[in-house]
Amino acid sequence: NFLIITYKELRQLEIDILKELNNMGTSTMYVPSVTLDQFYGIEIEDFACDVTRLSLWIAEHQMNVKLHQEIKDAVRPTLPLKKAGDIVCGNALRLDWSKILPHEEKDEVYLFGNPPYLGSSLQDKKQKEDMELLFKSVLSKYKNLDYISCWFYKGACYITGTKAKCSFVSTNSICQGEQVGLLWPTLLDMSEIFFAYQSFKWSNSARKNAGVTVSIIGLESKEEKTEARWIYAANGMRRRAEEISPYLVASKSVIVPRTASPINGFPRMVKGSQPSDGGNLILSQEDANKVKGEIPNNILRRYVGAKDYINGYSRYCLWMNDKTYKEYKNVPLIQDRVSKVYSFRQSAKSSAARKGSTTPWEFLQRGEYASAYGEDIVTNKRTIVAPRVSSESRMYIPFGIVDSSVIISDSAMAIYDAPLWLLGLLESRIHMTWLRAVGGRLKTDYRYSAGLVYNTFPVPEMSTRRKNEIENLVLNILDIREEEGGTLAELYGSPLAEKNPKPMNARLLEAHQELDRVVDRAYKPSGFKDDAERLSMLLEMYAEKVKDVK
Repeated sequence: NFLIITYKELRQLEIDILKELNNMGTSTMYVPSVTLDQFYGIEIEDFACDVTRLSLWIAEHQMNVKLHQEIKDAVRPTLPLKKAGDIVCGNALRLDWSKILPHEEKDEVYLFGNPPYLGSSLQDKKQKEDMELLFKSVLSKYKNLDYISCWFYKGACYITGTKAKCSFVSTNSICQGEQVGLLWPTLLDMSEIFFAYQSFKWSNSARKNAGVTVSIIGLESKEEKTEARWIYAANGMRRRAEEISPYLVASKSVIVPRTASPINGFPRMVKGSQPSDGGNLILSQEDANKVKGEIPNNILRRYVGAKDYINGYSRYCLWMNDKTYKEYKNVPLIQDRVSKVYSFRQSAKSSAARKGSTTPWEFLQRGEYASAYGEDIVTNKRTIVAPRVSSESRMYIPFGIVDSSVIISDSAMAIYDAPLWLLGLLESRIHMTWLRAVGGRLKTDYRYSAGLVYNTFPVPEMSTRRKNEIENLVLNILDIREEEGGTLAELYGSPLAEKNPKPMNARLLEAHQELDRVVDRAYKPSGFKDDAERLSMLLEMYAEKVKDVK
């Protein structure tokens, strides 16, 4: 379909030029400049190849008729049928594209398509073999890439050192998160982005059509250097850029890899504690109420994960070490639950879980809690809770605050003993802009990580006065959450959802927007026009920060 539409559009341009020449009184003999033998294709399905050849002949006839209708003297017979380029049936990843369409350095070739969208976990055996054949000697972590990345690599190889250009409709995932660091350094060694359509929802009329979020990315050889590079936004606006980064904004080709430690001076963000217990160290509110008189508060702790916090669930856990277990092991509930954890871990496939059966009263992985606070209850310090997965339909991730007696589960991240102004930065629009660009996704939801998002987030120097101003605005947001009631899921709604959007609480939205204005001014006194401008500045700040660190 891409090939056929392109043929018809080029034929229409040819007709328009001829009409304009006639209007100018320029006498010219009609010589076809757009012919079917200039069109090539690769398609894996036999039937689709046959349909393409037939459709190109039909398209030629339709445009010949239109040519004669609009310019009487210009006649171009359809019969006899001529060769329709070279429509090859085969696996595009195992064919040599230069043999299908050989080209010299100065030949103009335009390569484009709409390759399959498959994440690493959705690829079948043959597709994984395709990835291995293409990338094994090139990339070390290619198994984590989307299938579509193969076409970008083959396209970049095809155009390198020539005037040829390529572009693909792609899932936007290859311009987000870890995939950027895995794929784009190799692509940028051979090519540069000369135009890009930023993320937009795309669907078609197919019966089993599933709308996807896509980008369109154009590559050219590094030697070409197109003067006018353009970025097209989802709202139809376009912006000229000297360079386009793999995150599809006007910026140098900065790539943000996973980083072990914060580059911004933030306290460490760590994954919460993982029980690996078959659910036996976790108690519902009802079960906890039954044993509150028997089990002290330093053992029966409130337990919070991402869903608990966002949806307002109340759960508890048994938080014990050797000493507290020996003291309370005869409590029937503890005796029963620990016995079940032992059985669960003994039969686990994981060697780490089986090893943990020697201490079945403890969480298998205790996060950083013990080293941060020790074993006793501590209530005078705060912990920031960061959900590891949050819906893309929200304008903001609902980060939160709990006191340090609460145990954070491994479905969330935790920042222990955190300053309140830090929560304000994490809740800001500029931080959400960074997350959308460099963070990963779980399906379409945001996947928040310390290594990719938190540790790499660029932050300007801020005065004590600015931090105090942010803290006051955060306290206002926390007060509104409490005063308005309801869960965080209800308060933050789903205003960005395509179907059945639910508005964010009006008071809460206004408070967030006030916070956004203050945080934006900390980065740029005049504020920002849009998120693309925010991201461009963040990438430049990141590049400077990394350069200073090196």
